[in-house]
Amino acid sequence: MRFAVILALLPLPALADTFVVQAPPVAATIYAQGALVSRNTSLQLPAGQHRLELRDMDPSLSLDAMNIRLNGATITSRSWTARPDGPYRAPRTPEWMVAKAALEAATEVLAVLDDEIALAQASAQAAQDQIDFLNGLTVSEDTATDVDTLRAIGQLIASDGTAARAAMRGAEVEIRKLKRQRPDLEFGVAKAQAALDAATPTNTAPATLSLSIDVPEQTEATLDLSYITGGVSWAPVYAFDLVDNTSLSIRRSAVISQFTNEDWTDIELTLSTLEPFAQSEPSQLWPQRRRIEDPVQQKRELLRIESDSAMGIAEPIIEAPVIVQEVASANFDGIGVTYTLPTPATIRAQSEELEIALDTLVMDAALSARAVPRFDDAAFRLAKVTNTSAEILLPGRALLHVDGQLVGNTQISALPPNAEADIFFGRIDGLRLTRTVLNRNEGDRGIITRSNEETEEVRIEVENLTNQAWDVAVRDVVPFSEQEDLVIDWSASPAPNISAVNGQRGILEWQMSVPAGQTQSISVNTKLTWPEDKVLR
Repeated sequence: MRFAVILALLPLPALADTFVVQAPPVAATIYAQGALVSRNTSLQLPAGQHRLELRDMDPSLSLDAMNIRLNGATITSRSWTARPDGPYRAPRTPEWMVAKAALEAATEVLAVLDDEIALAQASAQAAQDQIDFLNGLTVSEDTATDVDTLRAIGQLIASDGTAARAAMRGAEVEIRKLKRQRPDLEFGVAKAQAALDAATPTNTAPATLSLSIDVPEQTEATLDLSYITGGVSWAPVYAFDLVDNTSLSIRRSAVISQFTNEDWTDIELTLSTLEPFAQSEPSQLWPQRRRIEDPVQQKRELLRIESDSAMGIAEPIIEAPVIVQEVASANFDGIGVTYTLPTPATIRAQSEELEIALDTLVMDAALSARAVPRFDDAAFRLAKVTNTSAEILLPGRALLHVDGQLVGNTQISALPPNAEADIFFGRIDGLRLTRTVLNRNEGDRGIITRSNEETEEVRIEVENLTNQAWDVAVRDVVPFSEQEDLVIDWSASPAPNISAVNGQRGILEWQMSVPAGQTQSISVNTKLTWPEDKVLR
């Protein structure tokens, strides 16, 4: 008996309980593809072995992708139910509460109007009932000859009937006035309902994360949960404005796409240029085995391969395969750039794109023009800029403006710090281009012809109709050959400044200044000769 009393006095662990935990997303780091989402909460836990349940998880997640920490208790096991296992109540956010109150107020105003309409209709119906009653009055045979009685009945019908008809007419007028207000109030209710729908978290068939825990003593535990999720991405968007032809203003924004199955309400957003899901180790090299063989054997091998190909037999693989991993976007050396938004953001599940303004950069711009008369009838405005900021400009789409006027759009490549880029800002209609073939002999035309010769004389003109001088880079092309038997001679006046633009043989560039109201000309002559038994391609 004494032993039982002693046991009764000892502290016993609490019975196992199930705690339903609300730990909504509080932060997310978004990468070019994917995001790292964080949830956390604090809760009071009694001593003992218990079960925690988070019932609003994204069902597309997997248990092994979650990093879970519970300070103040030990997690003994965890399980994942990727399907609804009970009723789910979405969090009632302040935004949702305001929208709900607005809908109730709009609905109440409409209901009051409907009550007034119903009362007016009741008054009209009561008047109609009185008229029907008066019209239904009958006189008995005993009173039919009583003139005074008949006169009194007639006066009653006339006076009460007139009053009833007047009351009915007044009620109908009131009903029409009230009904004219109803469409506006109905629209107000529909608008409030739409606002509530927008503020209501989407029902995404949430999954349940269950944690079995051991609590040594009563404590306030802190639950931290993070996981990688797909269906999230961000990309930079730019608005370039060429101001006074001397500087480039770059307004940067970020477009975020969130197509997960969970709502992000007032969470801290960080945009990162790092790519944790891209290639994280160098590519594999494979030994390169070469061999030599007799020409006859090589020819026999080639004939066999051609025969097998014609019969649909694949060539056998004799070398180890080279594994190539495609990367969605460019890799950058060093630590990436992150942008932490100054205020919390809300992005609903399966939402459309959300654009968030970042900042504005200003860079010097050197203005010129580029002309390709072979294909274009006008030159194009060119701004050469150097990234003087400390940040890399990521690849993205950009709207192009000149002094605030939209002139086009483009896709820019990555521009690291101190790197240069050429950005075009649309046509310059005042810089007109003409390319005229003055003489062309293809060997089968003219008074004297040769079947193995081709000549051409071209004149290029750049006419400046603007009110300012322009530095224009004019590009054209002459043929080139890698065969000794095909001889190509060309000459140009003036001579081009560059005869192989970007290392491309035959691409010529003249760099000239064209004053306002003047025209600059270029002459190009080419001559091709080849053996008579050959054909020019």
